[in-house]
Amino acid sequence: MRVSERMIFESLVGHMQRQSASLLSLQDQVASGKAVNKPSDDPIKQSQILNYDTTLATADQYLRNIGDAQSWVSVSESVLASVQNQLVRAHELALQLVNGTNTPEDRANGAKEVREIFDHLVAEANTVHDGRYIFAGYETSTRPFVDQGRYIGTAITVPVTIGAGNNGLTIAVDGVSTTVTLTNGAYATGAALATMVQSVVNADAALQAAGRSVTVTFDTDHLVITSDATGGTSAVSPTAGSSLGSLGLATGTGQPAGQYLGDSAEIHVITGTQTTLVKNLPGDRLFQGTGVPGGVNILTAVGGLQSALETDNLTGMETALTDLSTAMEQVSGERALLGARLNGMDATQAMLEDLKVVAAQFRSESGDVNLDRAVSDLVFQQNILQATREMASRMFDSSLLKFLR
Repeated sequence: MRVSERMIFESLVGHMQRQSASLLSLQDQVASGKAVNKPSDDPIKQSQILNYDTTLATADQYLRNIGDAQSWVSVSESVLASVQNQLVRAHELALQLVNGTNTPEDRANGAKEVREIFDHLVAEANTVHDGRYIFAGYETSTRPFVDQGRYIGTAITVPVTIGAGNNGLTIAVDGVSTTVTLTNGAYATGAALATMVQSVVNADAALQAAGRSVTVTFDTDHLVITSDATGGTSAVSPTAGSSLGSLGLATGTGQPAGQYLGDSAEIHVITGTQTTLVKNLPGDRLFQGTGVPGGVNILTAVGGLQSALETDNLTGMETALTDLSTAMEQVSGERALLGARLNGMDATQAMLEDLKVVAAQFRSESGDVNLDRAVSDLVFQQNILQATREMASRMFDSSLLKFLR
């Protein structure tokens, strides 16, 4: 076979181009620390690297989910510890004051402390974490428990005219019922109507003597009457009178202090391909005993004790004492549930951390360059390229091309 000068030259050029490409690839590996810088470098390894990256990213998301759930459970546990302490104190007061040697004055004074306990429990039940109510079920933007009793009327159309035929109102405020006569007149706005109702109700002698008062507002198209008191007996209820229809108070909604406005949903967080964990306790379960065998309404129990002490009702105190004992057991059971959930989260977190270590190791083996070897190969490839160039230079000197210059 005849080998021409052109064939030799093209062969040498081809070798130098391939060697330069190999040198460039090695330079990229040394500079980036990666064995695969583009899919064409090694399609199989590139696919493996992408799979490992997906595994690591997914594990990180699961760990973030668990971190969020752990914070919810930790805050919930802290709240339950406080609730437990408040219930223990309420139980102590009930045991102390149910004794027949106590006077009505003693019990009235005890009722004041129980009222403070009730308010503290409602505040705990409305705990906010990371901008969300943790005991509201899915309704995390809704304040779950009413702290001041109120009555929400139905829609009415203004102006409203009050006269002899519709100016009567019987209303119960914090357990004290009275009948008032509204001021006759034409009320062009909802605000004017609300101001009149509030003024008349709060001027009532029976309510003033009992220390009861309300705040009346007009919300868009309906009246809202709110007790100015807190505690377990805070409630408002219009019960009779010729003005009920005109004021939209005939078929409204009463919400006494302690009423639950959330839902019963449990919030699940994804911690694996087919694995979820529950991070919340719905408020109706924890504070009202919904779904708990033999459960009791904790706020009703404390409110019942307050009412029984205020009215010197011995039977009511005994009932409250029994309910408070059940309530303490109920909270203890929910704390145990939270502890079990937290243990499950910790175990899943440890498993995911181990998975990340293994995946990162395999990803490194597939995608990271062995720097010592890469530098050695780079030097070797540089030497080969240099040798090829020198050989090409010598061949060029002895070829006809030199004489044709």
